[in-house]
Amino acid sequence: MCEGAYEHFTENPNEFKKFVEEAKKPLYPGCQKHTKLSGLVKLYNLKARHGMTDNCFADMLIEVGDLLPIGQELPLSMKKYHDLTSYPKCGLSRWKVTKKNVVKKGVPTKVLWYFPPIPRFKRMFKSLETSKSLTSHNQARMKDGRLRHPDDSPL
Repeated sequence: MCEGAYEHFTENPNEFKKFVEEAKKPLYPGCQKHTKLSGLVKLYNLKARHGMTDNCFADMLIEVGDLLPIGQELPLSMKKYHDLTSYPKCGLSRWKVTKKNVVKKGVPTKVLWYFPPIPRFKRMFKSLETSKSLTSHNQARMKDGRLRHPDDSPL
């Protein structure tokens, strides 16, 4: 996916420049703490952390947009292309296509997976047995100056 974005922006450097400028815009006139991009990322992290539905997130964007001053840059909807069956730029189908060229409506071709690591670490270290297993490489290891484990290296 990153390679595709790289190829797209090497072909259209002006579009990348426009994208970067758009991301650096202040969230609202006079705002020095947040940019348009940082505001969206913070709200999207909140959505992921608390398992908000898409409808809840869309409603939250509208409400937060109403709270911000006039001239704010936060998009009021993430559903601009909700009813499209193909991507507006490349024209490819939004839905997975089987080997027999059958479109599986409702199964997206592009999915961004995000697994927050902190809750997983908390679960792993909650058990005394598991936490001993996860830290035994550091506690039970001989430390005589020889390289027996990558952690023994000076760097």
